[in-house]
Amino acid sequence: MANLTYGTPEYYAEMFADILADVDATSERPYADNIIEGFYQALEDWFNYHDAQARAYADIHQRVRKTLAMPELRKQ
Repeated sequence: MANLTYGTPEYYAEMFADILADVDATSERPYADNIIEGFYQALEDWFNYHDAQARAYADIHQRVRKTLAMPELRKQ
């Protein structure tokens, strides 16, 4: 990979180009389908991770409010 700045469009273009290089019209393997399915799996995994994290934060948020017994915060 070229010396690209992380997070820039050029950086991601290089990453996507690396993945797209696996698509081979002469192969009988379903590379395009696998790339799409792999992207979906990664998206689903990250969604589930962040969903679990959000639930953990909501739990501690509620527990802190209860422990501190701050009624004005419980209304929010």
